[in-house]
Amino acid sequence: MSQPLKLIFVASDAGLIAHWTRAFKKPKPSIFSNFPELVQSPYSSHALVWLDLSSAFPPKWSHPNWTELVNTKKFKFIAASSNPTDNEAIQALDAGCSGYCHAFSDAATLVQVRQVVEAGHVWIGKTLMNRLIQSANSAAITKEPVSDDWGLGLSTREKEIAILAANGASNQAISQDCKIAERTVKAHLSAVFEKLNLTDRLQLALRVHGIH
Repeated sequence: MSQPLKLIFVASDAGLIAHWTRAFKKPKPSIFSNFPELVQSPYSSHALVWLDLSSAFPPKWSHPNWTELVNTKKFKFIAASSNPTDNEAIQALDAGCSGYCHAFSDAATLVQVRQVVEAGHVWIGKTLMNRLIQSANSAAITKEPVSDDWGLGLSTREKEIAILAANGASNQAISQDCKIAERTVKAHLSAVFEKLNLTDRLQLALRVHGIH
């Protein structure tokens, strides 16, 4: 198992720093109170940077120093907000962040965000995920009927569950609709993601609806 990335906190709120520090037992984080300090830091690569958007970030994502960090340093960035919105999340992800979450999420959620991003995936949260899935579903209405080729290699049950999930159904709703245990739904979805080489429900929705 690979070692966790070095942690860097960019925040000026002492309470938030303490909250993040309690959530992550190791490694010990490096802390910068604002974005310019991060830019001037000696760290050049392989770090997971948590950005507090409310107090420590430059005026715009187009800031030259931000662009330089994203393009030249092997940092992974997680944008955190005390007042998160879907639009802010989209802007952060478009700017190169690998995750976006509530700054004061509980410790278990913060650890999960970290694990997902360190594994090379993107964390966007449930509300934005559902919004994007709904957008994918709306876009699918205007398209020609999609070929069934997307489901090659899936069992009949896996395909059934994949379609329900792609249309925004929760695991609980799928469980009730298919009359199977919720843990069975999770197992089927895990198999679907593995067979189709997908990482989340948004990618599944795009695949099922033929949107690329």
